[in-house]
Amino acid sequence: MNDRVMPMPGNGDSVWAGMGDYTLIGPDGRHEVSLRYAGEPPHGDSCHELRADGVLLPGLAWGCNFAFTPDGRYFAASWIAERYERRTIIIDLDERRYLVLPIYIYDFRFVWPTLAGAGDHQQLRYDFHGRERWTPYS
Repeated sequence: MNDRVMPMPGNGDSVWAGMGDYTLIGPDGRHEVSLRYAGEPPHGDSCHELRADGVLLPGLAWGCNFAFTPDGRYFAASWIAERYERRTIIIDLDERRYLVLPIYIYDFRFVWPTLAGAGDHQQLRYDFHGRERWTPYS
């Protein structure tokens, strides 16, 4: 499949990507997240290998909505550690660490320090409080 390069919006809004290979470029151009098509689970969109600045992360990204914070530091995606429970993952691209949220938000936008639900999911939100337990990756 052809790789689609997508510059991401600088206002924290999410963009849909799926059913193919993508390179998502952060709003400030410092970071990129690549999604490599890995297949299609039953009853869902595509799954993708997830790399942040070339580093492979565990699990798979779920082909749907993706967003960067306006400064490009944080990235949000639907994610699965094991097939097929969807979770929301936040990747801190500057510190090379990630956080799996305790709630799942299908569509979202960053309004830092909040990941706010968007569209039909406006009732959901996660407020970052500084006490999160991040997992490093390298």
